[in-house]
Order: sequence, then C-alpha cells, then structure tokens
Amino acid sequence: MRITPVITGVAVSTILSAFLVIPATPAAAGDLVQPPADCTATVVNRYTTSLTCTNRPADQQWRGYRDCIGAWLDSGADGNIVTGNGTSTAVCPVRAQTETHMWFEAI
Repeated sequence: MRITPVITGVAVSTILSAFLVIPATPAAAGDLVQPPADCTATVVNRYTTSLTCTNRPADQQWRGYRDCIGAWLDSGADGNIVTGNGTSTAVCPVRAQTETHMWFEAI
C-alpha cells in the first residue's frame, strides 16, 4: 500500500509565506522610484513638472526628477531638494519633448 502525503491549505500557506514574504526596504539614496502615495505630480507646462509630497518624514531630503528627451538631448532634470513636506519642480530645456512622468529620489 502506498501512502500519499496530504498537505492542508494552512500548511501550504505557511510554507509559501516563508518564501514569498519579503520585508519592504526603502529605496536607497539616489535611486529613482515611483513617487510614494502621498506625492502628486502636476504638469505646469510642456517643460515643467512639479512633485508635491504631504506626508514625508520631517528630516527626509528628496527631490523630483523628470526625463528630458528630444533631438540631441538625452538627459534629465533634477528638481529642487526638499526637506520633509513640500514641492520639487523640475524644468527641462525648451527643446525637450513632452515627457510628463515625474520620479521620486531620496537624497
């Protein structure tokens, strides 16, 4: 007689969670990441985008970053550095094409 082991749903869940649950780690300084949930990007005009954050730690320094693309242009624009809550504004050169996505960078 052959015995077949049976794994219950609780056992499977426990085994999988041991492998799948990875604690979240904050982005390293200098990494460009999606803006946190408390941040909102605003397109001011074709060349200017601002990122406003309202729930940052009081001592956190950060800035917005925007890609600037176009003929003979492949760079980005760093926004001003903000400590805590505030707004960081990035401005691309006039010859840049519209690229409105704003990134978040912890300093």
